[in-house]
Amino acid sequence: MAPFTASMPYSIFLRFVHKSIPDVGFPISETHVAGAFWGLIALWTATDFYGADILVTTLAIIYPAWMSYKAEAKGSYPEQWIAYWIIFAVMYIFEFFQFIIYYIPVFQTVKLLLFLWCMYPCPNNGAQFIYSTALKPGLQALDKWVSSHAPAPREFPKDD
Repeated sequence: MAPFTASMPYSIFLRFVHKSIPDVGFPISETHVAGAFWGLIALWTATDFYGADILVTTLAIIYPAWMSYKAEAKGSYPEQWIAYWIIFAVMYIFEFFQFIIYYIPVFQTVKLLLFLWCMYPCPNNGAQFIYSTALKPGLQALDKWVSSHAPAPREFPKDD
């Protein structure tokens, strides 16, 4: 997988914000901007302020959807994005049980960190690790169980 480069959407966003900051009397680098951005996002999600779940969902969809689109346009299907969308689906099925999530402190922040780890562009990132160690064995066992309980296919008589 390609390393994180300056042409990726996150870097373009950082450069835009960094250029828009007025002179404050001391140097502000892109690292400061990134730290402030993610710090505010973490504070927003940790306090479960208005719209935190929408913010996390938006951040968890936009970049992976764009990278999936680009992969599909090239005709390749990287395991990272397939695994990511399976993890995304499992997480939102888990979120259906609101009575459990209500008692997990800073759930939105943990979910955001999980999704960021899963979408990070590096080999053996979170999506590949979680999928290969936890989800794939479970899905294989489920597939085997469903296949063993499925009725045998029957041919229907043809009308002549």
